[in-house]
Amino acid sequence: MDFNSREYYSSHSKLSFIGYHGQQKLKDAKVLVIGAGGLGCPCLLNLTTSGIGTIGIADFDIVSISNLHRQTLFTINDSGRLKTGAAIERLKSHNPETLFVNHSIIVGQDNVLDLIDPYDIVVDCTDNFLARYLINDACVYMDKPLVYGAIHQAEGHLTVFNYENSGTLRCLFPEPEHGAIQSCADIGAYNVTTALIGTMMANETLKIALENPNVLSGTLLTLDSLDGTFTKINYKKNNESLTESIKRFSENPALFVLSNEAFTSKLKNTSYQLIDVRTETEHDTFNLGGTNIPFDDLISGKVLDFDPKATAIFYCQQGFRSYEAVKFLRKLGFNKTFCLRGSMSNWINII
Repeated sequence: MDFNSREYYSSHSKLSFIGYHGQQKLKDAKVLVIGAGGLGCPCLLNLTTSGIGTIGIADFDIVSISNLHRQTLFTINDSGRLKTGAAIERLKSHNPETLFVNHSIIVGQDNVLDLIDPYDIVVDCTDNFLARYLINDACVYMDKPLVYGAIHQAEGHLTVFNYENSGTLRCLFPEPEHGAIQSCADIGAYNVTTALIGTMMANETLKIALENPNVLSGTLLTLDSLDGTFTKINYKKNNESLTESIKRFSENPALFVLSNEAFTSKLKNTSYQLIDVRTETEHDTFNLGGTNIPFDDLISGKVLDFDPKATAIFYCQQGFRSYEAVKFLRKLGFNKTFCLRGSMSNWINII
């Protein structure tokens, strides 16, 4: 069947806040959604069916059975597939006019700026607090509006950061103690809450694209799915927080982030200690060797089991924890600490 865009968007054309010109704004918009999970799935579906012209999807993970109750773009038959590919396949069946860009990558310090650069709006649908602060800092540095949503079991949070001089993630939530925030995989997730917040994230994204005056910036909306209540809390921009975000990318991470080439040329023939900062369970399941010092233990000061004058190289599953560990240690004077760039899969045949 031929796609008739006029008929497809006929309901939108009747709305005073969209109409023909608004629909054209949506078509011209370029949106990056980071995370194709419980929040990402409903958000992506609503952005697609609303007519966003270009949608980038960034996620490195594969579909698993335990995710399906809340990741509604996928079916049991998608188990084991990359989320980005499976999501794009499903979304194209809803709107063949939308251009989808597949970013099947781990978003990290070394690639986040290039990732968000082509897009007008960034939507954070991740479930990792280290990733959230990285994405926030990158959006501040690149001056991109950031749509933020999060859930904690049956409770949901929604706001828009860095929009028309509004506050940022660091202004609202100073970076928490490491390990203080658990993921949905650890504590569970109510699929109704993820569906509601993901859909509301799409709504904020559409309002930004439409230049609607009611964007939820400077206000955090909290939803309790069980008692049906909404609460709003206002917050303000904090210049110190902005400085902290910009500083992250003004500093030179090449001083301590090792690429394959840097490792081979600089440290391959140097004596060093290899340290895995993942959990004991992760380390026992598979590792690249070396000593296991869990990230939370390292940051809390429980374990500093290596010579501060010796060269130490840190790694983890995706590169977030090892990067934060080295930043932390270098502030304490451990100037010969380095972290491996990217995921463990990049290093299996090198270490």
